[in-house]
Amino acid sequence: MSKKILSVIFILIIIIVCILLFFNKYQRNKREDIKIPILLYHNFVTVVPETETDNYNYINTPNSFEENIKVIIENGYTPISITELYNAINLKTELPQKPILITFDDGYYSNYEYIFPILKKYKVKASIFIVTNNIEKEINNVKYLSWNDCAEMQNSGLVEIYSHSTRHIFYDKVPVREVRDDVIESYKIIEKNLGKKDIKVFAYPYGSYTDETVKALKNNGIDMQLYDIGINNFIDFDVNYIKRINIPCEMTGKEIIDEIEKE
Repeated sequence: MSKKILSVIFILIIIIVCILLFFNKYQRNKREDIKIPILLYHNFVTVVPETETDNYNYINTPNSFEENIKVIIENGYTPISITELYNAINLKTELPQKPILITFDDGYYSNYEYIFPILKKYKVKASIFIVTNNIEKEINNVKYLSWNDCAEMQNSGLVEIYSHSTRHIFYDKVPVREVRDDVIESYKIIEKNLGKKDIKVFAYPYGSYTDETVKALKNNGIDMQLYDIGINNFIDFDVNYIKRINIPCEMTGKEIIDEIEKE
């Protein structure tokens, strides 16, 4: 091959690289002001108890949840999946102008019984973070999901299932290697029952973590980690430090919008 042809090829490669770098910078700049709120729910009950007020941060009602979804959609927000967020972060797809994510922790049966029908009704995508040791069980009169429930929701294309540990303890109180091994084990169980995961996401129980646990999970195949309270921004989004907004009992859709837009 002549030197002239090699020079032309080299120049073309330089031009292509420059175009790609410019495109990536353009994509990031275009999305720099976009907020990425992630809502966090837990268990659902049809009747709110008059006592045990400490639990009000961790329960909600199906009617309240449906009201939240209606108001969110009416205010122009588009519910997206964690996979869609991950792809946007890696510049494989674009985010909608007002994205929002819906998540549930612990893996309660009420997510399937009451909430899955609402997700289907409004075609809303969501993610459930399960405690694998609790699946198929009833603990303290509270029923948890079965693997069949998880599979049905996952197969709908609306729900993604991720890890919330095997045993729901304070992971800032145990050795780092124990946290690492627990999360790895939780995904072995999840993939055995639900198939291989394209991305692995971990939500810390109680939001308890250390810098060492975050580093250990990052180095052992966990693509995203959730554990703080607040709202994310696309321009400086850190997949290892993801924030959520906990939704306490019967928080209204307007209150959620106000919380998002005050930031």
